[in-house]
Amino acid sequence: METKTLYQKAEQALNQAFETAKQSVKAMSEKAGEAAHVTKLLIEKATLEHRVSKKFAELGNRVYEKATRERTGKISLEDEETKKLIEGTKELDQQLAQVEATLETERKAKQKK
Repeated sequence: METKTLYQKAEQALNQAFETAKQSVKAMSEKAGEAAHVTKLLIEKATLEHRVSKKFAELGNRVYEKATRERTGKISLEDEETKKLIEGTKELDQQLAQVEATLETERKAKQKK
């Protein structure tokens, strides 16, 4: 029987947490009477947070595998796969910042009404 890698265990936990968070956001938004647009933004935010967490887990797994399994003792940011993971995480982080800014604007506009 094959054992799960650290990444697979972390990914499973992240997926479960994400689904729970997504359902909570939806329920809270509906109870609070948030507009459909704000609800969509909250779900998009939760989705992006989940994707960022997964990228961090992938990056951590990559470092862990390099450090322990391959026993090269060298972890390089110049490694092509590591670079891709870092760039992908940066892109998701920027998207998340945009969604958070939009959400903040929407909430401020609602408070003024």
